[in-house]
Amino acid sequence: MKDIIGTCHRFTMASEAGVAEGHDQDTEVAIVRIGGNAAQGQEPSPFVNVDTTTVSGLQRAKALGLAKSRLADVIVTPYIFDANGLFDSTYKGRLFTVFRHPVDRAISLFNYLQYADWEPTYSPELANMSLEEYARSPMVENNWMTRYLSNQIAGDLTDRNVQIAMDVVRRKFLVGLLTKKEETMERLEKYFGWKYTVNPENQETCRQSLLGTGANTNTNTEAKKEKPKPGDPAYDALAHQNNYDIMLYTYIETLFEEQRQFVQAIPDGFRLEGATCCKCGVPTC
Repeated sequence: MKDIIGTCHRFTMASEAGVAEGHDQDTEVAIVRIGGNAAQGQEPSPFVNVDTTTVSGLQRAKALGLAKSRLADVIVTPYIFDANGLFDSTYKGRLFTVFRHPVDRAISLFNYLQYADWEPTYSPELANMSLEEYARSPMVENNWMTRYLSNQIAGDLTDRNVQIAMDVVRRKFLVGLLTKKEETMERLEKYFGWKYTVNPENQETCRQSLLGTGANTNTNTEAKKEKPKPGDPAYDALAHQNNYDIMLYTYIETLFEEQRQFVQAIPDGFRLEGATCCKCGVPTC
């Protein structure tokens, strides 16, 4: 979804990518184009030279006046409470995200970390573990989404935490579902008024390709194992570790249906209506 927003729609993003090639040392906020991140035939995507995926990076972004600069079309961060400090009554933001079923997320993370030795959280022990062993080990995540949204990373959770998380999502988020990628992307485009402005034909091809095949997918064939189902020991162990996240996700599925009303008057394919082409033979913008 991030690649569709950045590479296809060509919006300027603030994420971890903007501080590559030494831009974490920049003293002024600016747009940079990092080499090597472009799809074939496209120039590198624009990023703001800050890292909004860490707490220290958010502090630096605030000091540099990220929101006030208006350089970023989209800011990517898991730290929504810390990111709140970027904005004020004049420079506001709107939260949106794409949710995945907690057990599917846990399985995907396990498969990824079994071979991703470049990740800080990689552990050689995982390579020889079964999914069930992982689910019963101290390394498994516990209600990650509820913890982040209720702002309690450590300690025991209660029903109060999941109620806080639900309230935050209801009041603050436009929600999407990974199981409904096409509808989610369509809704984002309608809600935020995103239209193509560079080369609509190429941008649409880019969008459809990523919706079909994804990006940053797990290409390790050894990790492509049949997923466990409810009732399987591994599934049930992961569900136990994510009991509050499953409650939260069930609520989000309902909220996704309710939020359809936000864009019901806007036709599908909105991104193409009145689209402009700055890179055509005769530019229309």
